[in-house]
Formats: sequence, C-alpha cells, structure tokens
Amino acid sequence: MRSQACEPCAKRKVKCDRAEPPCSNCKRRKGDVCTYPEVSPFERIRKLEEAVRALGGDPSSDTPGKFRGQIVKNSPREGSNAETPIIVQEEGKAVYHESEGWHTWIDVSRLYKGSKPKFNASDPRGSALSPGKHLPHAFHGSPWRDNTILSEKLDFCPILQEEALKLWDFFMERVEPIVKISFSWTLSHLRAALSDAGKWRGLDNGDHVLILSTCLFGATSLTNSECLDLFGRTKASLTNECRVQCDMAFSRISLLAIDTISTLKAMCLYIKANVDLLTSRSMWTLMGLISRSAEQLGMHRDGTVLGLSPSETEERRRLWWQLQHLDLILSLKNNVTPLSFGTGWDVKLPLNIEDDDIDPSSTTPPKERTGLTSFSYTLFTYWKMERQRRFRMTTASQGTIGDTSLLGCLADSVIDDLETGLNENFLQYCDPINPLHTILQITARAVVNVLRLRKLHEARMRSQNSDDPCHVEHFNACMQGMGYIVVSHSNIQLKPFIWLVESSFLWYAFIGILVDMSNLKDATLIKSAWTLLSQLYAVADHISDLEDDRRKYHAARSVVATWYECSQKPGLVGMQKPGFVSKLEKDLADLESKLNGDNGGQVSVVQEVWQTQLVETELQPFGFEFADIDWAFWDSIN
Repeated sequence: MRSQACEPCAKRKVKCDRAEPPCSNCKRRKGDVCTYPEVSPFERIRKLEEAVRALGGDPSSDTPGKFRGQIVKNSPREGSNAETPIIVQEEGKAVYHESEGWHTWIDVSRLYKGSKPKFNASDPRGSALSPGKHLPHAFHGSPWRDNTILSEKLDFCPILQEEALKLWDFFMERVEPIVKISFSWTLSHLRAALSDAGKWRGLDNGDHVLILSTCLFGATSLTNSECLDLFGRTKASLTNECRVQCDMAFSRISLLAIDTISTLKAMCLYIKANVDLLTSRSMWTLMGLISRSAEQLGMHRDGTVLGLSPSETEERRRLWWQLQHLDLILSLKNNVTPLSFGTGWDVKLPLNIEDDDIDPSSTTPPKERTGLTSFSYTLFTYWKMERQRRFRMTTASQGTIGDTSLLGCLADSVIDDLETGLNENFLQYCDPINPLHTILQITARAVVNVLRLRKLHEARMRSQNSDDPCHVEHFNACMQGMGYIVVSHSNIQLKPFIWLVESSFLWYAFIGILVDMSNLKDATLIKSAWTLLSQLYAVADHISDLEDDRRKYHAARSVVATWYECSQKPGLVGMQKPGFVSKLEKDLADLESKLNGDNGGQVSVVQEVWQTQLVETELQPFGFEFADIDWAFWDSIN
C-alpha cells in the first residue's frame, strides 16, 4: 500500500485505497492511468539521513556504524545495562525506552525468514507505539476522526497560497523570535512546500499540520485592522478559518499515539496561539495528552544521555522546554501545579547559539556565544523557568509535596538571585535599538516585579491595619507593573510583538490599583494612579473593547465605580473626571442598552447608579482566570 493517494484520485478529490496500481477507483475508470507522485530525491535523502542518525550512524561518514538488527543502543555508555535509557527503532519510528532490556540481547532480524512484512505508516496497528498483538489505538487514534469524510493525507494546502505565504512571513517576523523551536533550515524547507505542490505532497501529516499551525499563529499576531487591510476580513474570521483547517489536519493524525516531533511542534504552536481564545480547561487536558506522547518519544531525557547528535539534542531541548512553558501557563490559568514540574527529568537548557553555529551533520556541539543571539528571548523564557523549578524541587526535598506548588511565593533570596542572573546573562547585553532586546528587557523587569508583588500581596493579606507600610508598597508594585504595560504599548519598535504584550496583561496589578485606591488616604498617590490609568487606556486599545472579553467589561465597571468613590475623598472632590472614565461610562451604557434591547440608556442614569452602589460590590471577582487574580485574596476583602 502506498503512503498517499494516486494522482487521478487526488485530482478528483476522492478517497483512494492506495493499492498497487491500479487502485480500486482507477480499475473502474478505464480512462485514468493510475500513477503515484514521485517522492523528490531531496526528501528521500533527508529521510535516509534521519534513519541513519536514528540508528546511531553518521550520514556524512563512509564507515558504517554498529547495528543490532533494527534496534540500536543510542547511549554513549558501553556494554549492556538494563537501566540504560535508549531510543529504539520500531517499524521505522523512533521510540524511547527507559531500559534497554531485551532489545540489545537478541537480534530480532533472525526471527524473520524471507522478506519482512511491509510497514504501513498510516495504519495505527503498525505504529511504533502498538504492542505485538497489532491492536488498534483507542478511538482509532483520534476521537473525532471520520474516515468516511477525510482522506488519510492532505494533498494540498487548504489555505490559499498567497494568504498562507503572508501569514507565514508574519509568523517569522513576530512570533518566531519569541517562540523559537525549529531550526532555520527546517522552516525554509516547510515554507517552500507552500508554493510547490510536489513538495507539499512529499511531506507527512505532521509537517502539514505544523505549517497550518504556523499560519494560525501568524494570524493571531495580527491586529483586527491589519486583517481587514491585508485579508479583507476580521481577525476573528481569519483566525477561525485557520483554526478549522488546523483541527481538520490534526484529525488525520493519531493524536493518542503521536510519533513525530513535527506534530509535537505543531501542538505547541496551536496551543500557544489559542491560549486566550479557547477554554483553559480543554487546553490543559490537551496538554496532558501531548506531554505523555512527548515522554513516549523520550523528550524528557537529554539527548546526550541518549547518544543523539548535537543538532537533534538541541532541537529536542528547545521543544521540551517549550512544552514545559506551555504547561506552566495553562497550570496557572487552571490553578493547578503540573505534576511534571517537580519530577526528575534531565533535559538541559538549550545552548545560546545562532542556527548557523550548528551543523546538522556534526558530532561535536558548538560553543555557546557570549551576549545575546536571535535565540536569547526564548532562552530567557526557559532560563527563568529553570531557576524557579530548581527552587521548587529543593524546597520539596526539604518538606512536603505541597511545597512544590507554583502558587506559593519565592524566597526573597531566590528573587534576588534571579534578578542578578537576569542582569548578568541577558540584560547587560541589551541594545535599546534592537526591538527584541527591548521586549526582553521590559519582560525581565516585569517578571521580577510580579514575583515581588506576590510577596507583598502575602504581607498585605496578613495585615490587620490599613496604615501598615505593606499597603503602599503593594500599590507601588502594582503601579510599576502597569507602567511596564504602558511602556510596551507606547514603544513603536514593539509593534510586531503587541500580541505578546496583550496576552501578558497584568490583570492582577490592574485590579490591585483599584482596590488599593479605595483604602489610600494620600491624594497625591491616588492622582498618580488616575494619570497612569489614563495613559493605559490611551495606548492599550484592546482593553476598551468591552464585548469580546468579560474581564474588560467588569474592569471598566470597576474603574467607574472606583472613580466615584475616590471623587468623594478629601483633597479630590474638585478633581476633574478623566476623559477615559467618561468614555467608559458611555460605552458601558451603550453595551448594557444593547444587551437589554433598550436604546434609551443615558450616561446620566448610569452615573446615578455608580454613585448609589457600594464600591465593595463592584470590586468582587468578575470571572477573571486564576492567572489574572488571586481568588482567596479578593474574596477576603469583601
């Protein structure tokens, strides 16, 4: 059976049984000549080289390596050891085994007489992850796959070529510097398939869905006005279309038995692009599925332990740490600490190098660079995770299981060490004319601020006296956090990364300012807060769109309620109402009138409502996710 449909069936868009010529359809259609597309020489060579590397060999060497039938011990250690982890080849697929066990004790090739049975990569029963009984996967590999509708392979890119190329280029400009998980030569190879049908057909399903997920993330990085100007439709329409194509492409893959790195990469991009567009609970569950598949491929073990080449080792490191970053984001959104966070996986941080520094055929790892590289922002993300993980695991070894929780505060000494490390490894090399350096610098300062804010929040929660210094310190930290958001939106250099700034909005600090203003007595501090909020609403357009996110709607209600309370404080009675507050009142009135089907709502009526309601009622949690607000704290003040 062939790996893809014959050309007549592909042209007619009918399902092909992919039998040796002629297929069943071509038998009935006497006028068609049943031919299958030729795999390009480049693709054949690439797959052969991958197979050689997976078996422990060097494609550039003339000396054959040592093989044990179809199983190779990819460990640098000599001799057989039942506890030695290895990557083995099972029916053409690389699979991780915690112990080499019997794999190195017998030569399974001697069990076959004559030719070995043919392997069909698309048949779940022939997967590398199936047992010897050739049982089918649960749900046939994918819970939502419908074999009566979908062909087994996508024969052409479902996104128009011109649009796909545009989205790919936006991804490379705006997302790839932040989420760098593939080498440049891999990306160039995949992009070429968008404009060459033959190259597209030569790719597997994992590569196809990686391309489509890349296009989806490119769409997510655009603003609504950019989508209207460039694609003639809204951002919601464009991203929904790309997401549907991704979903259909994923349904062609056995997601319950993922066996390619390309599919794992695609899942990373898909989840990160949808992190604020799909429910956190469903994404968290999907993340668990992906993590299990990654472990089955040995992604949780460092490539040096498995004897892999430097390029394979670096690729796997980049991908594994990205998976951990996604796990961390979703765990905070769901208020759950991921089990993998405190376990003993041994994947090292990727090297601080440029892609050109590493040769895919080399057996010697490149030397790390000093200073910042194009990979430095991604490395910064991984670096701060590694430091926090080290602290959590050390704490857990000295106490109870609960000490590994991500919701607890870091010790002051750990935060100080983290800040020092950021300065030494990253910030001292930042060049203000480089946008990537600027966003790294702001993000690093914001991270330290958030960690200190957690400590101050804890102190504020314990405080029994409203005059305690911790209240002003907490307010100042919240102001500093919002200041980073304002600076990020105001810097025109950072326009390509606005998607990142918007997705990192500090709702906790925003609400913290409003709550603290209600308790502050210093009129100067309160005025400074309204000045900052005016600047925020002037540059951060997305928080003024009250219909697309109920957090923004309730935040607007809280702002208006807080204004009317503050306007009654001594020293502030005559303060002029900020223009953005008046606009929020009007927008809220229009929205509530629209929701109630009443077009007669007036601002004056709304003002009366705000002035007569208790502000405590308006400052209750309004559906913020756990990443945005600490529920226990906000409940305690009402």
